[in-house]
Amino acid sequence: MSCNNDDGQELFADSPAERIANRNAELTNLLISQNQGYKAVYFSKNDEFGGFTYYMQFNADGTVGMTSDFDAETAIEFSSYEVRLGTTNELVFTTRNHIQKVSNPSFPGLVGTGYKGTSVFQYFKNENGVLTFRDVRNSDSGFLVLTPTNFADFETESVAKAEASLAQRENILPTPTSSVFQLLSIENANGLSSFNFNYDPLRLYASPRITLDDGSVTEFNFGLSFTENGLVISPVLEFEGEVYEEFIYDSSSSSYISEVNGTTAKILFSNEPAFIGRDVFDLLEIGGDGYLYRPGLGSNPLTSPGHDAIIAEVNENLSGFGLSFFDYILFLDFESDNCLSQLLIRVQNANGDIFNAFYCFERAVIQDRKLFLTYAGPAQGNGPLLEASVAPIITFFNSTEGMIYTNEGSFSSSLGSFSNLAGTFTSVQNPSQRVYGLFF
Repeated sequence: MSCNNDDGQELFADSPAERIANRNAELTNLLISQNQGYKAVYFSKNDEFGGFTYYMQFNADGTVGMTSDFDAETAIEFSSYEVRLGTTNELVFTTRNHIQKVSNPSFPGLVGTGYKGTSVFQYFKNENGVLTFRDVRNSDSGFLVLTPTNFADFETESVAKAEASLAQRENILPTPTSSVFQLLSIENANGLSSFNFNYDPLRLYASPRITLDDGSVTEFNFGLSFTENGLVISPVLEFEGEVYEEFIYDSSSSSYISEVNGTTAKILFSNEPAFIGRDVFDLLEIGGDGYLYRPGLGSNPLTSPGHDAIIAEVNENLSGFGLSFFDYILFLDFESDNCLSQLLIRVQNANGDIFNAFYCFERAVIQDRKLFLTYAGPAQGNGPLLEASVAPIITFFNSTEGMIYTNEGSFSSSLGSFSNLAGTFTSVQNPSQRVYGLFF
């Protein structure tokens, strides 16, 4: 015995081919319905990278005009696009435009991968005219969100907006006068919580973190995409019941601010880190090893623009003698005031001949997890002659408010890596000045 409830009616009025065509037409109509285009925010992989802002104007003939804040080339470019059916409806940018820069495997610093982007996006949802797509390569972490621009003139306004968001990307970076300590702070009814921001400007990615003495770590991870008046983050930041996503730039304090339900999250420059660890006590175990800073070993972003400015000033001072800065070596002693804590500054002439100048400090002191050095004067030899010229370096280590030391593991730079222990010294008196070097 069998049961048959077939009433002879077709489940779908349209054929499969017609249904596919209808779905494609629906998405196409949404794209071209905005004659002033869309603002698009694209996070290619928000667990590794930040995102970029695009402005796209879709045309019925299958072309799209596009600009972006990816780089300084903000002129509108035209290319082709398609709407087709893959596993779902897909938006495909079929010829090269600004968005393909995200998948460029030759991008400097990210050779082999680029930003792991794509040109194929799966249509996900439409919420009140805001269209969301998933990255076909990174469906769980890559998103393209299109919002109508409501421009009056797409051609001029889109480029101006892209250039404004590109400029915002510079505001989050330290300058020669800004502190190297960049924090994420969140203030709510429970008080103020601060985290070292740990921003990677190449990847546009932040890992705010605090590590306490007991070894406990609190860390967040998110990418940043800049807008004309601030930035957005993805994934969103969830903290004690509130969600933070959009930050507005405040030029008066050089900070990014997000206010939600009476709470405030800020990305800001601070005079001290969120937490000063116990790394400075490692200096007691190093013994007589010297701490070396030499530009010829390559650069590292932990050496701040403020410290670079110190070296530039010293070179300007030395130029009158036909000399230039070569390196410096700091020796620390915690017991003697007899010039065992000393700074050796080496300079060179045009022939590459090296000249030594020694400067004495009283015994090194650790207090409140900071290193204090008190300048005692030049040693004999070239020290007195060059003292005025190299004074900015001496002043850096003679910080009346102490120095913060961090252990950075083995040494690495733009030119190579060594197994030597590396570390940083930052002046608390002038926290724009930080040096990265190695012990030997």
